[in-house]
Amino acid sequence: MTIKPVHTRVKGRARYFISGLKRSENFKNALETQLMTHTGVTRISISLVTGNLLIFYDISFGIGEMTALIRQAAEQFIKQNATGKTDPVVSPSREGKIKRTARQAIEKVKTLIQPRQEDEEKNWFTRPGDEVLQFFETDPKSGISTTAVAALRRAYGENILPKTTARSGLKIFLEQMNSLPVYLLGAAAGVSVLTGGILDAIIIFGVVLANCGIGYVTETRAEKNIDALNDLVHHMAEVIRDGKPIFVSAEEVVPGDILVLKPGSYVSADCRIIKAFQLTIDESMLTGENLPVEKFVQPITEKDTALADKRNMAFMGTAITGGQGLAVVVATGRNTEIGKLKSLLDNTLVPRMPIERQLDAIGNQLVLGCGLVCTGVFGLGLFMGFGFLNMLRMSISLAAAAVPEGLPTIATVNFALGINRMKKNNIIVRHLPAVETLGAIQTLCLDKTGTITENRMKATTIYTGEQWISLEHGSPLLGEGKINPSDLLELEMLYTVCALCCETKINGKNEDGRLDISGSATESALTELVNGGGIDVKKIRKAFPLMKINHRSEKRLFMSTVHRSQEDGGIVVMVKGSPSDVMSRCEFYISEGKTLPLTEEIRLKIEKANTDMSGNALRVLGFAFCQADADKKEEPEIKMTWLGLVGMMDPPRKGIRELIRQFHRAGVRTVMITGDQQISACAIASQIDISLGQPLDIMDASELIRLDENELTQRVKTVHVYSRVTPSQKLKIVKAIKASGQTVAMTGDGINDSPALKAADIGIAMGQSGTDLARDVADVVLTRDNIELMANALADGRCIYQNIRKAVHFSLSTNISEIQLILTALAAGLSSPLNVMQLLWINLISDVLPGLALSMEKPEQDVMDQQPRNSDDPLFTKKDFRGMFIESGTITAGAMGAFIYGISRYGAGAMAGGLAFQALSFGQLFHALSCRSETAGIFTKKKLPRNPYMNWAIGSSIVIQVMSIFVPPLRSLLGLSAITLMDGLVIGATSTLPFLFNETNKAVKETLALEHQLD
Repeated sequence: MTIKPVHTRVKGRARYFISGLKRSENFKNALETQLMTHTGVTRISISLVTGNLLIFYDISFGIGEMTALIRQAAEQFIKQNATGKTDPVVSPSREGKIKRTARQAIEKVKTLIQPRQEDEEKNWFTRPGDEVLQFFETDPKSGISTTAVAALRRAYGENILPKTTARSGLKIFLEQMNSLPVYLLGAAAGVSVLTGGILDAIIIFGVVLANCGIGYVTETRAEKNIDALNDLVHHMAEVIRDGKPIFVSAEEVVPGDILVLKPGSYVSADCRIIKAFQLTIDESMLTGENLPVEKFVQPITEKDTALADKRNMAFMGTAITGGQGLAVVVATGRNTEIGKLKSLLDNTLVPRMPIERQLDAIGNQLVLGCGLVCTGVFGLGLFMGFGFLNMLRMSISLAAAAVPEGLPTIATVNFALGINRMKKNNIIVRHLPAVETLGAIQTLCLDKTGTITENRMKATTIYTGEQWISLEHGSPLLGEGKINPSDLLELEMLYTVCALCCETKINGKNEDGRLDISGSATESALTELVNGGGIDVKKIRKAFPLMKINHRSEKRLFMSTVHRSQEDGGIVVMVKGSPSDVMSRCEFYISEGKTLPLTEEIRLKIEKANTDMSGNALRVLGFAFCQADADKKEEPEIKMTWLGLVGMMDPPRKGIRELIRQFHRAGVRTVMITGDQQISACAIASQIDISLGQPLDIMDASELIRLDENELTQRVKTVHVYSRVTPSQKLKIVKAIKASGQTVAMTGDGINDSPALKAADIGIAMGQSGTDLARDVADVVLTRDNIELMANALADGRCIYQNIRKAVHFSLSTNISEIQLILTALAAGLSSPLNVMQLLWINLISDVLPGLALSMEKPEQDVMDQQPRNSDDPLFTKKDFRGMFIESGTITAGAMGAFIYGISRYGAGAMAGGLAFQALSFGQLFHALSCRSETAGIFTKKKLPRNPYMNWAIGSSIVIQVMSIFVPPLRSLLGLSAITLMDGLVIGATSTLPFLFNETNKAVKETLALEHQLD
């Protein structure tokens, strides 16, 4: 029998190969039974496919002791079989079966609760590839066997990430009811039931259910719209199994699989690269770096290497842009870097929206007000001699009046209307309050790659023949005029090298007319450069067919391709790469169509041009060519002719500079967060003028690490750009900005942005280029990846906030007038002018339609010239409440005038109360017109845009109110009597005068404000 240690370098664990263990269930059970009885052994895993035993033990025991223990257990099994002794595991009794089943269940639980193997075995990037292969018992040529896949999947689980838990329909519905005003209305309805007011309770419950229904339908639709954006395509992975490359679903990849890495595919799991041939991977969605990373196979000695610098690793979800390679999977599912981000995401709390906090504050104020009102009215009524039950119902009705029934509905409807408007503009909002919070943004954090920039490389500058050539919409410009590449030999040759020294594939054209190119971002940009100059890339490649490619390497920082001319059969070598390395092999250069010696003076000019381009955050490549001997196979790049430099960058999106200015005018501070180097970040930030002409304040990740929370909270108030930040640092920045008292929004599209998106007051994700995880956690999704939509969203958010203020202002001021009327009458020793049904009629019929119409107001002219409000400020200040009491006081005075007139003419009773009821109702309807604006009115110079919904709402409400006068059944329901012409004139005067008074007050304030400005 052979017991061979396979892997014993990690303390506390060891892997052994044991001959005879393959496919022997009895042997396996015997070893488990013997070894698990030892106090030093914590866990065992045995593979019947490979014959390997993995043992976990207390690190106080030596590896020699563990080896001896395993040998003793194996020899005991062999001895028992040889002597014919019955082993309780080999020939199990019923008791043995129960014990084994229990032990296996315990082992399974341990497997679930203990870290996965890949979590225990860290720093794969520091280990040689052969050691990683040996650990996973796999081979680059044969891979793992298909029979071993099932066992590995059971051990490690599926290669999937746990999805973000979606809100259930019941939870969404219940969330609509989670507000203090709704609780108060429910309590009022409950008391109404107990006191016999069934109809009152039904009406109140109807309002509550209507509010919940509107919120539920709107938020459910938003969730479905965002879910529909998620990528429904299941990626495939090419793996080597049983010595053959096959395609499997990415979910089926297991640790130990050999992944075949090719351009255009996604990496299906975290893996250690074991072979790389010019392999480049775009890791921007994970690290924020916009340039593809070139990979190698050598181990890295530094254990503290940053994620972006682990160049011998490939990570789940990243895209392969060039070259090819092989890699062994070391982590799947939740144990990948994406999985770790998901864990960080799950531990990030979602903040409450500012408007939610503000409405809660009003609710708390209403609780106190309701308690005082109910107690005061109830006590005063009993003191005046009114009946107990009658006063109890009146007190409850007043409590319902103090809580505007339309308040939750008005807020919900405003949010719903905003969501619908934004959806038409390609903006999907997940949560209702997020619509309003958009208007409260004070700091907007913009992810650079994919948000500020297009996440697409583009050639911008050429230096050739001692001349600078700029590019406009792909066309070369020399000075101020366009030139044809064929008119300038050095430029024509440079374009030729760009077309030939390249591995891109042209698949045709997209719907927008651009070339559909497969390949790395850099080479795609060069191909587009050639095409933009009016040169047919396919035609050039046909004229110079490719013979050989010499890829870039660590010691050879350039790529060369060898071609044969179809015209004369000559061999031409085309080169592109590091400018200094390419230029070191050149002896000539072309200028004004002439081939000249490359002197030291010219070399210095080229080096200066290279430095200038790099200083502008451009990625610079040098280009050259030479004639070659067909028989020369090694180092054909000699005595070359220099052609020039091409500078490329990930360009800012169109209109982003103007958008930044618009944000600044609106008082929104803009901040850029990127994983790029400081010089690149600075160049982009300067181009878009993110600091609005002020000196740029840039913080690098190295400085960020040194600051504690308090220092960072102070520092973030002035920083414009953060460079080289990691996902966890993005989260730290967002939290620090929030801690500084700012309402913060975060935009992003990558997985690395997700934790920060979730932690921000508003997370904004890109719908097209964004990852599923980013969209899942965002509050707002831009379906067309157009960041300019944010300006409209900001204006809509501010308008929604203003409309909520207007509608709530209307509801509070009118309901206060009802309380004032009843308290005034009781305090004067008079009977209550209103009965319970009249109170509900006013609140549910006269208030609701005008309140909804206020939600349809268009933005006022100066909405984007105002500073954003402080999210900690209440919805209304003390000054606002004083204004409401004055306005409600005028309405109350009018109704009391009608009430006193009725008493003097008809005596105390239903007739006088009916006149007060009509005056109060019409006075509240007219007051809705005053609530359209706090500053504009019928007597002011500032005017408001038309609102046809308000005209319809006021007209309809007046018609319904008039019906209560002339329709006998309604009169009977409300306890009213017919009125005379004189009564009608009194009602008209007492309801109109308060409106005129309040409008005149606006005009006076406007005049005083203008005089103050002149002074």
